[in-house]
Amino acid sequence: MKKISLLLMLLFVGMVSMAQSLDDIKDLVSKGKFSNAKTAIDKYLQDPKKANSSEAWYFKGRIYNLLSSDSTTPHNELYDLRKDAFDAFKKNQELDKRDVFLSLENHIAYLQLYFNFYDLGVTEFNAKKFDAAFEAFRKALEVKDYALAKKYEYSQVKLYPLDTALVLNAAAAGLQAKREDEAMEFYKKITEANVANVEYKDVYKYLAEYYLKKGEEAPLQDLLQKAKRLFPKDDFLTDAELDLVNKKGDKELLFAKYESLIAENPSSFLLCYNYAVEMYNALYGKAANKQGDIAFSNRLTEVFKKAIANESGDNSATVLMAKHLFYMSADLLNASNMIRSTKPVDLKRKTDLKLAANKSMDECITYSELVLKYIDTTPKKSGVQKVNYKIALGYLSDIYNLKNNKAKAAEYDKKILIADKW
Repeated sequence: MKKISLLLMLLFVGMVSMAQSLDDIKDLVSKGKFSNAKTAIDKYLQDPKKANSSEAWYFKGRIYNLLSSDSTTPHNELYDLRKDAFDAFKKNQELDKRDVFLSLENHIAYLQLYFNFYDLGVTEFNAKKFDAAFEAFRKALEVKDYALAKKYEYSQVKLYPLDTALVLNAAAAGLQAKREDEAMEFYKKITEANVANVEYKDVYKYLAEYYLKKGEEAPLQDLLQKAKRLFPKDDFLTDAELDLVNKKGDKELLFAKYESLIAENPSSFLLCYNYAVEMYNALYGKAANKQGDIAFSNRLTEVFKKAIANESGDNSATVLMAKHLFYMSADLLNASNMIRSTKPVDLKRKTDLKLAANKSMDECITYSELVLKYIDTTPKKSGVQKVNYKIALGYLSDIYNLKNNKAKAAEYDKKILIADKW
């Protein structure tokens, strides 16, 4: 009985040995039995004596790659199969310095893997499996970079060091997967390559916003300097520079930054308008710290004029200009009235303040009339416009009363009564 058992055991070992021979594995591949071939090649390479067979590693890569393209293979196994195929092909080349097998097929396996990972990424992305899509796109880039590093060339397609479409897909998948830090590494590939096409401008914007949020000033400054050369007239650069300064909480630094940017681009409405709003709030806002600063007020008037010169679409700058001039004239008159001294130097200052107040009132009349004209010609008036209209009428009535022009003041008072019925 023992002899029979030993004979059966020896026969079984011989059958396993035969089944695990490379020729048998190749036969399974030729017959399209890729799943069986995978089991066989895995067992074959488990043998320490065969683990350094370069040919076996080549066939492992080939089998895994073929299985990953088989329609019967479960979808959730595709990524790992392709990843393991890539590793197997590299292991083959590591063991075989002559690179016999892959050279015979012109290293087409890497091109196939590149396309297969790319397609898998698209499929996963469309299925909203963003983590899986990100990994597939990233692996496609890794395979492509490996082939380029080896200087492989293909007649079917030309591989480029920067595959912009694939890089952007990887970044998009990373962002959707809430893996922002990793996604930004792909955006950096675009900016580091100095890509200047307009369609890639948002990449610089996203990266700038990321650096700003992270408080990474040095890379942000580098990025902005580069972007300025590539997109010299884009507003997002200005916004990023201002946001960087604004985060420091020093309004004087912010004002200085606005001044330098306006000197570079004096015709920018948004730049001048936003600066004017910051200055306006510093004079009249809840956290005002520039009350009574006449030089600052005069500079605000100049900035408003720059904004109004390039204003289009609405009259927001003109409305704020009228308000500023009205408040400024009131402040100047109050400052004049506060001077009680009869010393010549004080009397001169009192006179100068009154003259400045009158000048501000005259300018306020001009801009208030512009507000009325704009709103009068607007077919459908918004609630805000109706409020601004009555405010401008009130300024004109008050100013003409101060100038003792009662008839003109009464004219605007009548218009206020009409506007109240809108």
